[in-house]
Amino acid sequence: MHTPQRPGPLLLGTAFAVGVAADILLRAFPPGAGWTACILILGAAPLALGALLGAPPARDSLVAALAGALCALGITLRDSPPLAFLNVCGALGACALMTARTRTRTLHRTSLYELGHATLVHIVHAVAGAGFLLARELGPVRGGQPGRKNTVAAVVRGCAVAVPAIALFGSLFASADDAFRAIAGKLMDFDFGTLLSHALLTCTVAWTTAGFLRGALVADEVPAPVTLRESFFSLGIVEIGMLLGLLDALFLLFVSLQIPYLFGGAATVAGTPSLTFAGYFRKGFFELTAVSCLTLVTLLLADWLLRKETPRATRIFRSLAAITLVLLGVIMASAWQRFFLYLDAYGLTELRVYAAASLTVMGLVAGWFAWSVLTGRRQLFAGGAIAAAYAVVAALTVINPDALIARINIARAAAGKPLDVAYVSRLSADADAELIGGLALLPPADASALARNLLRFGDAEAGADPRTWNIARRRALGAVRESRKLLEEFAAVEPSHNHAQE
Repeated sequence: MHTPQRPGPLLLGTAFAVGVAADILLRAFPPGAGWTACILILGAAPLALGALLGAPPARDSLVAALAGALCALGITLRDSPPLAFLNVCGALGACALMTARTRTRTLHRTSLYELGHATLVHIVHAVAGAGFLLARELGPVRGGQPGRKNTVAAVVRGCAVAVPAIALFGSLFASADDAFRAIAGKLMDFDFGTLLSHALLTCTVAWTTAGFLRGALVADEVPAPVTLRESFFSLGIVEIGMLLGLLDALFLLFVSLQIPYLFGGAATVAGTPSLTFAGYFRKGFFELTAVSCLTLVTLLLADWLLRKETPRATRIFRSLAAITLVLLGVIMASAWQRFFLYLDAYGLTELRVYAAASLTVMGLVAGWFAWSVLTGRRQLFAGGAIAAAYAVVAALTVINPDALIARINIARAAAGKPLDVAYVSRLSADADAELIGGLALLPPADASALARNLLRFGDAEAGADPRTWNIARRRALGAVRESRKLLEEFAAVEPSHNHAQE
């Protein structure tokens, strides 16, 4: 295969095409098929160019590309804004992972520190890489044949010469002939602000894409990151042992206080005068989730900083870390217990769903830490932790959080518990089928309010932009149209004061 000696024009042309595609596809909201297509184009660009330049992707890169493609498709599959945000982040992260230039060249054996270094290199290239490409392409051809011209530089110089001349002669012709002036006026009749907006988006995406592609495909080899622990700072088993030992004592004290609530459940919370369900959850769940995250960070740092001078030091560290993980498991169980108590008392919301998802990620990562780091396979930790995060995002996409929220809250309302009608009415189109199916289970006033909102959704989506096409919204619109007569019957009931959910 012929590899271009000067790949700059190919990278710049591809980046400009991606910028134009982004300007066309990303301007429609809410996100839908346009966003999916744009992200797939961005992800396909380095794979296609790598093949052209003689740098086919590795197996791990293809796995990352598949994960990114699934995240991109999730934007079109679901309508929930938080889930769309997670899928966009996952897709862009996969683009970075599949082009990460690491020392091992295999993502599943790359450390967190080296992945962080590769991410920083990506950012530097995205910000400044396009400048190096342009400087090289606008400069003289090195080692070229005498008289050979740089096409890119020639085009730029040609524009610089032609545009002023065209403007001068065009203004003279417009002054000399009314018909020409009318035609020129129509050609120049555009909104400068709109044109500037399109130019800024196109150029911004093209600039960052060009730098990203340069860093991923043609930049010089990235130097290995400096091992800070060996160069500057490390700790012995005495210091690390004191840290983990005191943490274990603190965790044990907290766990001993949580045992009555873990085994007593709702009765214990209700029997404690200073506690309410809302306070027990709000003042505990998120703090315990933060504890889980910080504990894992602390264990990783401790393992990184520890001078493993003797097998005994390694055994002591692993024993103390294992005790920390066991106690952390009890703390996570306490967080889950708070979550389910609050769910039973007040129902489900998006915040609670994604908080529970984050705790799930922490649990998976803690288990993976025990299997990898504490068994001497630290190099596998980063890949497994990233895979756990992608697995939870994929599970959320399959579960459909908004539909789950609607289903659980309607079931609670059918059992006589209050329903926050205003909240469930604001859920995305993912929940509409559940809401329509549950109208008959609700009090007349609640059903009326929900039916009115669903009818407004059906009217608003009638002329949607094709770029916002979304499977969930399409199905919801079809369900609203099929059930329009039923919805109008429910909506005819005059709504009264709705119950509020805490």
